[in-house]
Amino acid sequence: MNEPQPEKFDEELAIGQLPSDEILLEEASADKIEKEKNELLNRLVANNIVYMKDRVAFILNNSIEARNSDIDLAWMYWQTYQSDRFDGSRITRDQMMTLTRLSSIARERARIQNQYGLFQADPEVKKFRYIREGNFRQAAIDEKPEGNGFYHVYIDETGKTGQYLSIGSLWILKHAGAADIFKTMKIDDWKKENGITSEFHFAKLSKNSLGYYKTFFEMFLSMFPEVGFKLIAVNKQGIADQGKAIVDLTYHLLAKGIAHENETGRAPLPRRLQVSLDEEEKGSDRLKLENIKERLTSQNIQGLNLGLFEAIPSSGNYFIQIVDLFTGAVNRKLHDPNGNTHKDELANHILLLVGLDISTIDKENNDTDHSHVFNLLDKV
Repeated sequence: MNEPQPEKFDEELAIGQLPSDEILLEEASADKIEKEKNELLNRLVANNIVYMKDRVAFILNNSIEARNSDIDLAWMYWQTYQSDRFDGSRITRDQMMTLTRLSSIARERARIQNQYGLFQADPEVKKFRYIREGNFRQAAIDEKPEGNGFYHVYIDETGKTGQYLSIGSLWILKHAGAADIFKTMKIDDWKKENGITSEFHFAKLSKNSLGYYKTFFEMFLSMFPEVGFKLIAVNKQGIADQGKAIVDLTYHLLAKGIAHENETGRAPLPRRLQVSLDEEEKGSDRLKLENIKERLTSQNIQGLNLGLFEAIPSSGNYFIQIVDLFTGAVNRKLHDPNGNTHKDELANHILLLVGLDISTIDKENNDTDHSHVFNLLDKV
């Protein structure tokens, strides 16, 4: 990762004086802010940490302390990204001169929180920051705390042209750490070493690439053994509105999945839910996500806070590509359980790795509002 150039040492910052949020930010149009926000989120969910802003956002996403304190944020930034110069225990004046300046880190934090509206500080801290800079426009802030736990669910759908419609999902139940960034970088390196320039999509599998696809899925599971897979499938016979069925299925997948994680104690509430769909069409994706979010909100699930619901491109995002392969494998074996092509070989390999017996899937019920069509799979 390219390090920012060292900046001039600032005596005030060295003694711990927090920079004010009034170091705010150049004027920007709403469209530009929304575009930058979406680009940042896309890089974060892909663990594609490119810029200093990405690094700050990554830490804010994973630490309540960093959201509330620029000192804590800077400390974690230096320890994570500049560990060759800072060991996390103490800091000297000479070291400080070589590290990214605290005011620069705080500036990016202010941009992310104030302009993009992401990874907010606790209400008391937000009030203090506004009061400190003499800004009384927001004297009272009523916001639910996010808590430390979360569910991040990656979702893909398949079977639109076949008999069965399937929604597959990949569940992550812990915050990503710096090590997870390096895991995705290892996959990047493996791809470069083998001259692989394309993404991994089940529909694009060829005989020549079968070995690479198998290795990719195995490598991912070995690096992220804590992930879970969940699936819901339905026979489309009698379903007139396929778009509505997809919304229904996705809602059930999330609602039943949350209940399962909570009831089993594997990932109990309270938690914050983040959902990432494979991007197809921005307009329809946004409507789909809003409908799902509205239905979840109406359930008033105790302890569940709804976070970011986004459609993201699969390019550079291995989580989306993995859920594509998983869902594609399920779809393949639902429609042709006895097939014997290279795609069937990959499907069999994936389902064996995650421990899913395709015969256990109830695919005959076509009433998407009945929860018994829901099928759970966990790879712990």
